Amino acid sequence: MSDSNSDRKLPKKRSNKYPPAGITLEMMVRALVEEYGWAELGQKIYIRCFNENPSLQSSLIFLKKTEWARLTVEDLYYWRFGGRPADWVGPAPRPRDD
Repeated sequence: MSDSNSDRKLPKKRSNKYPPAGITLEMMVRALVEEYGWAELGQKIYIRCFNENPSLQSSLIFLKKTEWARLTVEDLYYWRFGGRPADWVGPAPRPRDD
């Protein structure tokens, strides 16, 4: 007889160390939007998903796929709210459109 709880698939443990301390990327974006609003956030970090029809969903999709943008958002979050890890490497330079 099998237990119905043992048949459930558990979510995989995250292998990356960022963001630390249980702070998710969604929590960071929500806090920054609450603090600055989409318009000011889009001026601080020029990312199209912050400036043209901004939404949490589209922003998270883009940020999860684009490391430089995610690190820039994390850097602004840590600058504004603190909690930067000791081994934080910071954002990589943004690629040029040349």
